[in-house]
Amino acid sequence: MKWFWSFLAVLLWVAMDAQSVLVINELQAANRLTYADPEGLTPDWIEVYNTTGDPQDMKGMRLAVAGRQHIISSSLVIPANTLQLLWLDGHPERGNDHIGFSLPRKGGSLLLIAADGSTIMDLFTYPAMVGDLSVGRLADGTQEWTFFRKPTPGSPNGSNEAIHQQSPAPTVDAALSTSGAKRTLALNCTHCGSIQFTLDGTEPTEEHGNLYNGPFPLPADVVLRARAFRPDQLPSKELCLTLINGSVPQDGITVALDQRGLWGDSTGINVEGALANFSRRGRPWERLAMVQFNGATEAPIPLGISVHGSGSRSLAKRSFKLHARDRYDSPVEGIPLSSTEFFNEGILRADAGPHNFLRNLFIETVIQRYNLAVAVQPSEVLPLYLNGEYWGLYRWMPPKDAQWLKRISGAESVDVLEGPSAVVKTGSDAHFKKAQRALLSIAPLDSIESMIDMQSLIDLACLDLYTGRADHDLNVRCYRPRQKGGKWRWVVYDMDLWAPANENTVQRMGLGSVGETPYLPLLLQQPELQERFLARFTALQSTAFDPGNARATVDELYHTHEKGLLLDHERWKLEMPRPDPATCLQELESYVVERPISMFKHLSAHTGRKLHTAVIIAPPEELGVLILEGIPLPPGKHEVRCFQGIRMDLEAIPADGVSFTGWKGREEGSPLLHLELAKQRTVQPLFAKELP
Repeated sequence: MKWFWSFLAVLLWVAMDAQSVLVINELQAANRLTYADPEGLTPDWIEVYNTTGDPQDMKGMRLAVAGRQHIISSSLVIPANTLQLLWLDGHPERGNDHIGFSLPRKGGSLLLIAADGSTIMDLFTYPAMVGDLSVGRLADGTQEWTFFRKPTPGSPNGSNEAIHQQSPAPTVDAALSTSGAKRTLALNCTHCGSIQFTLDGTEPTEEHGNLYNGPFPLPADVVLRARAFRPDQLPSKELCLTLINGSVPQDGITVALDQRGLWGDSTGINVEGALANFSRRGRPWERLAMVQFNGATEAPIPLGISVHGSGSRSLAKRSFKLHARDRYDSPVEGIPLSSTEFFNEGILRADAGPHNFLRNLFIETVIQRYNLAVAVQPSEVLPLYLNGEYWGLYRWMPPKDAQWLKRISGAESVDVLEGPSAVVKTGSDAHFKKAQRALLSIAPLDSIESMIDMQSLIDLACLDLYTGRADHDLNVRCYRPRQKGGKWRWVVYDMDLWAPANENTVQRMGLGSVGETPYLPLLLQQPELQERFLARFTALQSTAFDPGNARATVDELYHTHEKGLLLDHERWKLEMPRPDPATCLQELESYVVERPISMFKHLSAHTGRKLHTAVIIAPPEELGVLILEGIPLPPGKHEVRCFQGIRMDLEAIPADGVSFTGWKGREEGSPLLHLELAKQRTVQPLFAKELP
C-alpha cells in the first residue's frame, strides 16, 4: 500500500479559501475496532461539521466519490456548531444518516455537494489508510488537517500536533544467531522511536507488548510481531516473523493472530465445548491475522481470518477463509492465488484425512487434464503453520464466488446460484427458472441448449455418477455470464464423500427429485440426451476413468504428497482418528479398478441397452491423435465397453508433417466419424508422413 506523504497538503485540502457552511470534519475508510454496529459490522463513517451559528438541513445534499453518489432525500438537521455522523454502510433504508455506498479502500476524492446539485461545499481527497486510522481537521472546522491514531467519531477533534507521516517499520538487524541451544534476535529501526514486540501472537500496540532494548532470546517455535512508535508519527507497519524448530519455514503458509481471537471463550473463532465459537458465522467472527506465503519475497500481509465450511466445522481440523479488507490494511490488489492472480478472498481447505484429500485432488486433476466442461477451484497443496505450530496439510484455493467465476468466464458480471433450491448468491435466478422449465418439460434440444451448456451438465452428471457422492444434493452450484447468449454451467466442489464401488448409484439417484441428482433421471429419460450422456460416459470410462489411467493418476498424486500426508496424519491422529495414508491409497486404488464394471452393469440394466466391446487403436504421438467424444485417447490399443444403439464421434488429427489417409478397412475418407461403436470390431485411423 503506497503512501504519498510529501503531497499531503495537496491531497487533503482542495476546498475554497472561504470556509463552507458544512465541511467534512473527519472520516474513516478502514474501520476495524473503532466502532461496531448492533450486528457486529464495522462500517465506514464520515463526520460533517456545521461551522455556523444556525441549524443546517442536509435535505437534497449529496455525497459523491469514485463515480457513485447518494442524495439525502429527507430532512437531516445539524444544529449550530455541531457534528453529524454519517454511516457509509450501503444501507440507506436504515435512515438519513446511512449512505448507500462505502468509501473506496484505495483512497479517493469525497465531495459534499449542495442541494442545487452543482455547488461543491467541500472536497476532501484522502489516501489509502491503515486499519483504525482516521483523517480529519486538527480542530473542528479549521483548515489544518491531521491523521488521528485514535479516531473521534461524533466527538470534537482536538489534536495538539498534526501527524503527517508514518514511522518506518522495524527490521531484523541480523540473522538469527545461535549459541548452543539459545537463539537471539536483534531488531533495528532508524529514526522510528521505540519498538514494541510480542511473542504470543498478539498485536503489538503502544499499550501492549514488550519494549525492545536489545537482542533477546527466542524459543524454537514462536511468532514475533513488532511495530515502531513515535509521538509525532503514525505507528509503523508490522514486522511478523514465525519460527518453526528455530528457523523460518520455506514452504506453505504461516498465519499469526491474537491467541484470544483464536481460543478465547467469548472472542475466539476456534473454541470447542459449550460456547462452540467455531460454529459462528459472519463478519463479526473474522479476526485480524498476519499471513506469510513462505518462500515469497513479500512481507507478511494483514488479512481477516474466519472458520470456513459447514459440516467440516465440527471437526478438529477446520478450514479457514482469508479476507482482504480495507479495515485490516490488506493489500489493495487482494490476496495472491498465483503469481498473477489476486482475489478478495481465499480458502484454506482442510481435507479431513487422506481419503478426502486424495478424492478431491483426483477429481480436480481429472477435470483439468481432460478439459471437462465444469468449473473446479484450482488448489495449491501446502502446509499451514498457525501461531507457530504445524497445523497440517491444506489446499489453498479461490472461493467459488462471483469474482472467480467472472474471471474464468471472461464476463463483467455473472448470476450465481447454490443448492438444489437454486438460492441466489449473486445476480438473479429469472433466467435459470426459464431454462429449468425447458429442461423439465423436455423441450426441443436446441431450445434447451440456447440457455444451458449441456456439455457442462452432462459432465457434472458423469462425475456424480462415477463417484456416487452422497452429498450431491448439498454441493451444487451453477453460474452464467450475465450477457446475451450466456448459458448456465456447473461448478464441482467438495467431491470427497463417495459411494461404495459396487453401489447402484443409477437407481439411488433415479429415486431423488430433480435438482438433487444433477438431473441424471432427465438425462436418461430424454432420448437425445440419453445418447449424449452415454456417449460421454463411455469416453470418460475409456480415458480419465479407465482403471489403468485412473490408478496411475491416484498413485502419482499419492507419491507427490506422501510426505505431507504422513505428517498431517501424525498431527491429527489423536483428535481425528482416520485410516493411515497407505490404507487410503489401497482403498482408492481398488475403487477406480472396480467402479467402471459396476457402473456399466447398472446403466445397461436401467436403459435396456446391451453392452459390447469395440477395439480402438490410437496412433503414436508422432503421427497424430485420436479424439473420442472430445477426449484424446492415449496411444495404443483400447478395448472400449460401449452401449448398443449409441453413436459416438471419433476424430483423427494428424501431427505436423503428417497427413490423414483414411480408416483401416473402411471407405470413409473424412477424419471425422459418427458411428455406433457397438457394431464395430476395430477402428483405426491411418496416417502417412508427408514428403519434404
